[in-house]
Amino acid sequence: MPVPPSFLLLPLSSDTNSLSKSYLSLLFSSLLSDPFPLRSLQMAETSKVIHIRNVGPEISENDLLELFQPFGGIRKLVMLLAKNQALLQMQDVSSAINAMQFYSNVQPTIRGRNVYVQFSSHQELTMMDQNAQGRGDEPNRILLVTIHHMLYPITVEVLHQVFSPHGFVEKIVTFQKSAGFQALIQYDAQQNAISARTSLQGRNIYDGCCQLDIQFSNLEELQVHYNNDRSRDFTNPNLPTEQKGRSSQQPGYGDAGAGLPQVGIAS
Repeated sequence: MPVPPSFLLLPLSSDTNSLSKSYLSLLFSSLLSDPFPLRSLQMAETSKVIHIRNVGPEISENDLLELFQPFGGIRKLVMLLAKNQALLQMQDVSSAINAMQFYSNVQPTIRGRNVYVQFSSHQELTMMDQNAQGRGDEPNRILLVTIHHMLYPITVEVLHQVFSPHGFVEKIVTFQKSAGFQALIQYDAQQNAISARTSLQGRNIYDGCCQLDIQFSNLEELQVHYNNDRSRDFTNPNLPTEQKGRSSQQPGYGDAGAGLPQVGIAS
């Protein structure tokens, strides 16, 4: 990875591409870029249900329907407004695969906001899922942060510089999941986590990349066993950097595997 410049927190840039642009034209160009359309989805467990993230308050149900109707019938749509998410069930798995393949090559954008799609762990939307519509996610002092378009390495030091202006950060754990590079950030107080999420959601750490997608975690306390570039307990500086003879991976969270960047906060 290249050495990143001094990082900036930039608002989400608008996309000049309109939803009115021909889907057939975009689909043709996406197929040219990947002549084997199912190859990139072979490692993912497919489902009729698509999980959509970064769904801002300005995005309506009709906006999401317009995004997915070209690929087949839509059976159910659940808006999880407080989480900035949605769950959408297509009529069959093949329709969902077509949509996911298309949007793996074309960034879906609604009203200038990039939205992110992946197969849901749900195979069907149940009544319980539909009853969750409109229910607020519980504010918590621990944030789950996903980094999109990560062109530069993100470490504990970078995240601490980004999130510490909003309050005392007690613990940070970074790891790699199917959704991408993620981190859990624990504040000393719930209000500080709320402030950080409000201020930082959708912004970029570096110019044009490393976009923050922030949710409240349902964890009560982070367990940190090592202080290194992947995890840190700022309340306990005496933790070892790694377990003797073994990698310093955090149990249960995963391994970030990112290098240490040279960064500085831009004025």
